[in-house]
Amino acid sequence: MDKIILLFCSLISCIIIVNILFQFLNDRFVKVYDNKILYGILPAGSVLLLTGVNMLMLPVLNLIMHLVLFGIVSYFLYFDHNDRSFIRVMEVEVLYIVIVVTETLGVLLIDFLLNKLGRIPESPEILQSIETAFSKMMVLFLYYVVFSRLWKKTVLRTRMQYVLYSIMFVYSAVNVLAISYITKKESPVILMLIVGSITFSNMYMLYFIKFCDERNYYKMQIDMMEQQEKLQYENIKMQREKYDEAMRILHDVDKHIKQIEELYQQHRSEAITYTRQINDMLKPLLPFQYSRNPVWNCLLSDKNKMAERQDIKFEIEVSMVDIDFMRPIDVTTLFGNLIDNAIIAASKCETDKYVGLFVHDFNEMVAIRVTNTISEAIPVENGKMPGSKKGIGLLNIERCVEAYGGSIIYKYIEKLFVCDIVLNRTDNEQKERQTSF
Repeated sequence: MDKIILLFCSLISCIIIVNILFQFLNDRFVKVYDNKILYGILPAGSVLLLTGVNMLMLPVLNLIMHLVLFGIVSYFLYFDHNDRSFIRVMEVEVLYIVIVVTETLGVLLIDFLLNKLGRIPESPEILQSIETAFSKMMVLFLYYVVFSRLWKKTVLRTRMQYVLYSIMFVYSAVNVLAISYITKKESPVILMLIVGSITFSNMYMLYFIKFCDERNYYKMQIDMMEQQEKLQYENIKMQREKYDEAMRILHDVDKHIKQIEELYQQHRSEAITYTRQINDMLKPLLPFQYSRNPVWNCLLSDKNKMAERQDIKFEIEVSMVDIDFMRPIDVTTLFGNLIDNAIIAASKCETDKYVGLFVHDFNEMVAIRVTNTISEAIPVENGKMPGSKKGIGLLNIERCVEAYGGSIIYKYIEKLFVCDIVLNRTDNEQKERQTSF
């Protein structure tokens, strides 16, 4: 019976470790082959092989077998785009060593707790089961909550999610400690059933939360792309309206020129007046030259008209800053969202509706400040907006700032909401490598 308990504990241990290591490989790297059967059989075969080695009760051999097996798997069956074979293998090996250390700490911690509670089981099988369940639960908790964030920073989590993780861990730990009340007379089958249920249910719940985190991230990505597409569509729509207006005017240009010639011959003063009227007709078609960037000029001109329609004072000071290092799509995304958010906030004020945009060169960087009046104070924590206040527009802004290695700080100063941004200038090669949102 002791060997059955040992086999069961070894099987659980190998399932957890193999599952984590293959999750790491799949999240971190790319599969060399498209053979689903191969990558489906591989984890199951690894579990059986490592369980058999573990049953020999030779810790050094067990350690070497894990390192060799996953070193071979990561080297031949996975790759990364940077072609760093040695580093790829080392990352997997280091993760396994971290798991082993975490398991050891988990065993020491549960032994300490049992000793303090005076509940050290007399049966070595029960003690081994408790140590196995608790140590694996600790590995799962730290992997999903802490370790995975080191290489996958796209996961979105709130404080409440971390609270739920902690509650799950404490709840599972209490269930594991309850095993110490099982007596020697209890059936080993019941013992294995309890240990297996606690461990695998904990693994499933943590994996489910990981799945939800990734789902939320991709949902946010879709929302951001839809918001950006909407912004682009509105910009194209405005440009189309300008084009139609220009075509209507240009359609009668020949008539206007002939009329000017006739008036000039007969009444020179009337001809001058007529040319001024034509000039006034053409002015709306030309955006104000804020800079040498045509996309930025069109965007700022359109936003200025939008602010005027809502009786908002829009102050623009850009000092002919060169932003050609930015892609046109990023110019539209960043400044379009910044100004739209400011205009929406300012429009809610009953009086003193104001929006300001200030852009200046700062050595090899570009400093941007957007200010606007707001109807009520917005809480700002250490220069950051609370997660609950972030809409897709703000997330798009922050992602765009990150693409240029910049930083963003929010402030609230005397009824004014201030957004300060610093962007680093990038060369053409860096600009080409940046991904679109």
